[in-house]
Amino acid sequence: MTMTLLSAVYMTVLWATVITASVVTGESLRLIESDFWEWRMEQAPEFASSVGITRYNDKLASYNVSVFESRRIVVEGFLERLMDVDFNDLDTADKSDYQILSDHLETYLDGFTWRLYETLNPINFLEGLQTNPAHFFETLPFKTDHDYENYLRRLHKLPKQLAEFRYLFGEAVRQQHTLHRVSVDPVPGQIEKLLVDDVTQSAFYSPFLDMSSVTEVKRDEIRDKGKQLVNDVIEAFRTLKNYIINEYLPHARSSWGIGQWDHGLENYRACLRWHLSLDITPEYVHGLGLSEVARIRRKMEQTMDRMNFNGTISDFFNEVRSDPRFHVTSGKTLLQKYNDIIYNEIYPKLPRLFKDIPNLPLRIVPMPYDGVGGEYLAGTADGARPGIFYLNLFHPNEIATIDMKALSLHETVPGHHLQRIYALAADLPSFRKFQEDTNYWQAPFKFPFYTAYLEGWALYAEYLGEEMGLYKDDYELMGRYGSEMFRACRMVVDTGLHYFNWDKEQAVSYMLAHTAYSRNDIESEVHRYVTWPGQACAYKVGEIKIRQLRERAMQKLGPLFDLKAFHALLLKNGPVPLSVLERMINEWMTDLTSDFYQG
Repeated sequence: MTMTLLSAVYMTVLWATVITASVVTGESLRLIESDFWEWRMEQAPEFASSVGITRYNDKLASYNVSVFESRRIVVEGFLERLMDVDFNDLDTADKSDYQILSDHLETYLDGFTWRLYETLNPINFLEGLQTNPAHFFETLPFKTDHDYENYLRRLHKLPKQLAEFRYLFGEAVRQQHTLHRVSVDPVPGQIEKLLVDDVTQSAFYSPFLDMSSVTEVKRDEIRDKGKQLVNDVIEAFRTLKNYIINEYLPHARSSWGIGQWDHGLENYRACLRWHLSLDITPEYVHGLGLSEVARIRRKMEQTMDRMNFNGTISDFFNEVRSDPRFHVTSGKTLLQKYNDIIYNEIYPKLPRLFKDIPNLPLRIVPMPYDGVGGEYLAGTADGARPGIFYLNLFHPNEIATIDMKALSLHETVPGHHLQRIYALAADLPSFRKFQEDTNYWQAPFKFPFYTAYLEGWALYAEYLGEEMGLYKDDYELMGRYGSEMFRACRMVVDTGLHYFNWDKEQAVSYMLAHTAYSRNDIESEVHRYVTWPGQACAYKVGEIKIRQLRERAMQKLGPLFDLKAFHALLLKNGPVPLSVLERMINEWMTDLTSDFYQG
């Protein structure tokens, strides 16, 4: 046999060995991913229901402090198994899975240090069933007797879960890690709305109103049990309400930010890292916010000059807020306008910037409670439950129509809905495909859902409205700039409150000076930043990173750059840490240039 033939045989055997090692190692990784996901679903049954997994529909998550340690041990076990996988033997796709799973596990373990901080405060004016009790059952099916029996079991477990919340609140008092009063003060009033005398009028009873899918012989039995269990839930909420008033609120913290807690500044840095998926300092985020405020202000002033408007930015928005041309008087009209914007204006233009758009449904419905202006709830991968855009229609006359386009782009397409349906349709492991973007109060002791990616993309989607020609005039463009300015101010105010020891009035004054919102609206927003340290910084940090990566790719690739392909890469990989996103874009550019020169 000649040396050339021997070399060829050797290389063939070597290559086959490499491929075999890659396959075997990849299978080991996928087994870890599968085991991790199954454990996550068992530990978070409400999350499981929301993604269409039904086998835990009769269970609720435990919030007993004893699970902190037991879960940490399990996560350490998963990380040890992952470390035994040879990263170098993995193919490119598996390497991404490995890095993201590693980040999931390490982020959770890093957060264990802060388990007796934010995680001891499980309800606030932004989160909890008292804000929208429909969240308790809207992800559940009600098609069979068994479905209703599962719901009865969840109702039976809910008082125990609320008792665990009381214990966590008590531990927060003992540790002196309570929320500020403004974060919890509205909660008793929110709970009071649930305390109906007639249980059949309770939101928790509503699944029992239409039981046409249940066998007739079981209907009365299930309804009777439902009445008893809903009454128990109401009484548990009454107990929680009294506890908050009498035991918790008197001990609410006096400082507006968490920086005054013991190790508070380090805790805030951990919150920032959790939300931003980047290790950047509060000082840097604060400075970035200041520079963005100045940049956006210049854009707004240029737009007003083009409109020949003589006055300040505040003057402009005050005029818009008082001009009936920019308002509607009924929630029905407002809902129709949003439908027109989304389905008749935005959807037809999506193909200009996106390809292979998944065909998963979206519904636009009124918000059942008076909360934020709008929010998005992801649907299921099979389309059985659509993505839902909830609209606050309680005060239609207060909504300026120039703000509607940016909100639609942010919450639906190409924002959160498009973001979610791409991930749902992609060939991704479940821990990447589905994100538990709820329970913000648990951060930083929580598996990450990559806030900077999620909200950064949605803010970037508002910018894409310009490229799609969706802002029909300078008024709508000013609405977009006003939305972006709000997000930039958030970085300044969030870091100001939690790191630089600002008080509420400093935060409110800053936002009054740079945004068009009323004092009442701004105070409510500041209360949000007080409640969720670091979350508000994620929007601009994520959006800036996406635009930086796009600009870098355009410069490096030149005529090879394809915006649709760039967007597909960002979306089909689902939520990722910004550092991993940057690596993915760099590898994509390298592959494109390599293929071009080889071709």
